[in-house]
Amino acid sequence: MLQITDEMRKELNQLRDNIYGDLTAFAFMSKSGGKLHWYYASGSRSNRYRLISFKIGHGIAGMAVRLGRTVTVSALLSGSIRLRQECALMLAEQLHSAVAIPFSSTGDLPNGVLLLGNRDVRTFTDSDVAEATQVAQRLGQLCAHPHSMRSIIVENETHKYN
Repeated sequence: MLQITDEMRKELNQLRDNIYGDLTAFAFMSKSGGKLHWYYASGSRSNRYRLISFKIGHGIAGMAVRLGRTVTVSALLSGSIRLRQECALMLAEQLHSAVAIPFSSTGDLPNGVLLLGNRDVRTFTDSDVAEATQVAQRLGQLCAHPHSMRSIIVENETHKYN
């Protein structure tokens, strides 16, 4: 089972603050061909997300993993209602807009997904999605090597402020 690290929490909390989102969460598939489970959600109203799992291709997050690309849900986009209704996390957190970005910890097929969400109707900007894509890639690295990434992240943050 995946262990959530302080670095993972920090990445998700910081992303939520930077994009002015209501929720950032990530799901991961621990064993090949299994279900994805939500491991951490920044901005969640309860811990119900920990009980939610889903199959590849189901809801916005599962569809992003199946397609291997970013998927967006918004009341402003036609066809989004079904994806929202299929996503238990969106329903539990009362999200109306979301972006799901797949990532891989193996460098192969996606085995995780990062979700950005808002409780109001919103369109996430291209810069929001670009920043979230970078976070998703770092989450993939952290899931692959949870302890070895600590020094890399600390080093990168030191360079930001110098």
